[in-house]
Amino acid sequence: MSSEHSPPTDAADATAAERPVFQPKVAVAAVFGTTVEWYDFALYGTAAALVFNKLYFPDADPLVGTTLAFGTFAIGFLARPLGGAYFGEKGDTEGRKKVLVTTLLLMGVATAAIGLLPTYAQIGVAAPIALTALRFVQGFAAGGEKTGALIILFENAPPKWRGLLSSLPAIGTGTGTLLSTGAFALMTGLLSDEAFLSWGWRVPFLASAFLTLFGLWVRASLEETAEFQKAGVLKRDTAARPLRQRFRESRFVEASTRYPREMIIVICAGAAENAGYYIFGTFSVAYVEDRGQPTTALLTGISIAAAVKLFSVPAFGALSDRVGRRPVSIGGALVLLLAAWPFFELIDGGQPWATWLALLVTLGVGQAAILGSQPAFFAELFDTKVRFSAVGVANNVGTVLTGGLAPLLAAGLLLWFDHSVVGVVAFMALMSALTAGTVALAPETRPVEPPAESGKGKTTARRHEPAT
Repeated sequence: MSSEHSPPTDAADATAAERPVFQPKVAVAAVFGTTVEWYDFALYGTAAALVFNKLYFPDADPLVGTTLAFGTFAIGFLARPLGGAYFGEKGDTEGRKKVLVTTLLLMGVATAAIGLLPTYAQIGVAAPIALTALRFVQGFAAGGEKTGALIILFENAPPKWRGLLSSLPAIGTGTGTLLSTGAFALMTGLLSDEAFLSWGWRVPFLASAFLTLFGLWVRASLEETAEFQKAGVLKRDTAARPLRQRFRESRFVEASTRYPREMIIVICAGAAENAGYYIFGTFSVAYVEDRGQPTTALLTGISIAAAVKLFSVPAFGALSDRVGRRPVSIGGALVLLLAAWPFFELIDGGQPWATWLALLVTLGVGQAAILGSQPAFFAELFDTKVRFSAVGVANNVGTVLTGGLAPLLAAGLLLWFDHSVVGVVAFMALMSALTAGTVALAPETRPVEPPAESGKGKTTARRHEPAT
């Protein structure tokens, strides 16, 4: 089937180019909401390494318990493509704003509920089952959140600033990680081990309720994007249609039919960023515990790297507006490839400064370069009608395959190789090569401005036309 999307006209380009570079209401709503979402989501990753393996899988060997805890962690990622498909359809047919409010509410409720959840010692096997169910809800909400925040900024941005502005939700992921790891570092630093495991770990989860309420208030002020309104997309009346017909007519099926190559690109291109974050920023906590070292320096280093990403991610996004999405993304993948083995060598040394350096290079530079350049790259591959569904499903499928399963796979490889990181490093190298190879073969999507035509005083942006 041929693409229904045609290149924008000069008038449309001119209108888009005249949008203000910075729209505070849109930026704050997207970034703060994403901060709350990823504070909630990141809490679980740290707790899986420090708490859940002890309180919800207490009869297992420590490393086996950690592996089981990361198994529930992975459940959240298995739910993300489902959330991406569901919220993608809602976002493409009913609007971006409604999705952003719903996903934030779902995530906040699930996270606060985890903070109230009885342990295995109190209610037995029902505890890990309930924990897994709440993690599934977190993942389902996250499946629509990051895509929605990206798209609402992308569709409000002037074409030549899309890289910078579309990278801002990633600031929210960094800020959320910073807050979550900081909260755990604070609680572990102030409390004894006994008090932390008894009640202290619950405080960061319960605090999410207050953040969620504020985030909902901020997002309620959002307006629908002009690009979505101009597309004239209307909600379909699906109540009387059979489920099979509704599926055939869904935006996901339409996107898969019109843009199969582009969806494969999105699935594979984020491999290094996804795996890098969860290997260096999540699995590393369990790795340090397995080595019998204190986790304070590592958690502090993760917080430092997250703070650096507040600046490095948009900087790389802006760089992608100047030199292109592809070179920035490939550069980040190569950094992660080369840094994988030295990362664990520096961690093993036990020196705080070496741990912080390792995290700055991997998370603050390598992962940040990919994270800053790819949001606009993904959105530019698709037209408005199917953009939410296409990016939401493909990106979340890629996250499941290369990110969500990474801590579980890494813990298993650590066991398989008798506590050696050889298997983990090989896995990280494979993910980095997948990103570099995919992006190298993909088209460059950065808008370019051709020389001004004779008799005209300004140039017009030319955007990549999605392949048929």
